[in-house]
Amino acid sequence: QQSNEGTSTKMSVSGLEGREISIRTFGSLELHSQDAVFEIPSGTKLRSVWAALVIDPGSTVSMETVAEIVWGAKQPKRSRESVHVYISQLRAFLDSCGEFPGLIETRSGGYRLAVDKLDVDWCAFDDAMKTARPKARAGDLDGAWKDFESALALYRGPFLSGLSDSPQLEAAVNEMNELYLACLEQRNEVMLARGDVAPLIRELLKLTRQFPVRETMHRQLMRALYLSERQIEALEVYNRLRHTLQGDYGVEPGRQVRNVHQSILERDCDAIREMIFV
Repeated sequence: QQSNEGTSTKMSVSGLEGREISIRTFGSLELHSQDAVFEIPSGTKLRSVWAALVIDPGSTVSMETVAEIVWGAKQPKRSRESVHVYISQLRAFLDSCGEFPGLIETRSGGYRLAVDKLDVDWCAFDDAMKTARPKARAGDLDGAWKDFESALALYRGPFLSGLSDSPQLEAAVNEMNELYLACLEQRNEVMLARGDVAPLIRELLKLTRQFPVRETMHRQLMRALYLSERQIEALEVYNRLRHTLQGDYGVEPGRQVRNVHQSILERDCDAIREMIFV
């Protein structure tokens, strides 16, 4: 295979929307240019090779790492040759798109996805979260809310959907799932501090059904309901959570949930409004 070492590919460096290209890992595995959308071809092994590059964009991923991500501990005898074949297929696909010259570079001992990290949606998501949290702690609630919303707008579905066969990909998927839930919960804290309780209640009613033992979301729903003068409903949320945790796991709700429950009983609005980051 011919090396692309030294190839210079022009990429934009501002926000994800409107960039010259963007790479999607949430929902469908896609590449977006300003004019078109291209989905990575089907085939678990081919997509796993793509995933190996896209979870570490801009860095050289060794041949050994790619093979381990694709096959795990049970690698075929000619795994290196197979990786070369899949890389060639990906390059042929990229060439057929006519939009992404030099996107996969050959480097010493491996390959590199030649993009700015912020061209990749999961990296832009992570960056927006890292920007939002200090703003919230500094009291810039509007700025924090906008950054959290920008991050959540990038989430179009599960991370690397259908690709969690290897321990590395499973770990990456689990980490991103947790990051997404943390983003939701931290955005919710900002909304509570801003007093945006009506739209938050609607969303939290859905989220607590979707995640019936996620204590942070239940705690936030209790606070939002109480701040909307729906004290009895807030207490009912606590009782349902406690019943679920006791019945299914034999445990009590955690300290922070119990503290909110006590604050509701004591009608301590200041404690209920206080922003909490987990």
